[in-house]
Amino acid sequence: MATTDQSASPDAAPTRIVLIRHGESASNAGRWISGLETCGGLTDLGVAQAEALRGRLAADPDLRPDAILVSTMRRAVHTAEIIAEPHGMVPQQHADLIERTSGEAEGLTVEEYTEKYGIAPWTDWENPLSPGGESGDEFASRVFSATDRVVGEHRGKTVWVVCHGGVIMISAARRWPVASEATSIAALPVVSPINTSVSEWLVDPAGLWRMARYNDHTHLVGVTPVDPQAPAAL
Repeated sequence: MATTDQSASPDAAPTRIVLIRHGESASNAGRWISGLETCGGLTDLGVAQAEALRGRLAADPDLRPDAILVSTMRRAVHTAEIIAEPHGMVPQQHADLIERTSGEAEGLTVEEYTEKYGIAPWTDWENPLSPGGESGDEFASRVFSATDRVVGEHRGKTVWVVCHGGVIMISAARRWPVASEATSIAALPVVSPINTSVSEWLVDPAGLWRMARYNDHTHLVGVTPVDPQAPAAL
């Protein structure tokens, strides 16, 4: 949960954590469970989404980043490289920002997974998707630690974090006590963020988190259809 820093000046600027979901990936389009080894990168639509976001962010000087952080998955790295280009910045890759790991199920389609394991993927919060993957609690613990690390290393700065739907949902759900009782990611009190959507936290000097916006994807008008049922973790 949020931490406090009693030594922080109450007049210090808040830390802005801008969470950006990657553009549409090959696994989103093909509905397979992807990981570091099977991430197919962005589709042509995913590139177009990232380019639309690049234009929007470049036109907003108030959101100019002091740092750009990114998951080590290809789809996130490609998205970060596209939106970072106007700022001449190299995104910093961090392995603790990746999507929930899936273990030996990596590479299976949703249908193949359901047939093999007798349950739809991401509906069991307590257990890993398959041997070698993370449980929901392990994933949440990693996300909490990663986002707290980002704040600790960039106090008072604006930081873009290009990551994944599950990471953004867990980050948002940390503000609701019910999140600790969720039995699946579908039970979290937040919707799956759209590809290249923007969600933003303001973290005050005392370490209190306040959400400024969630799943803001107005830059996609005319670029892509929106499927609110698309799984966050593909």
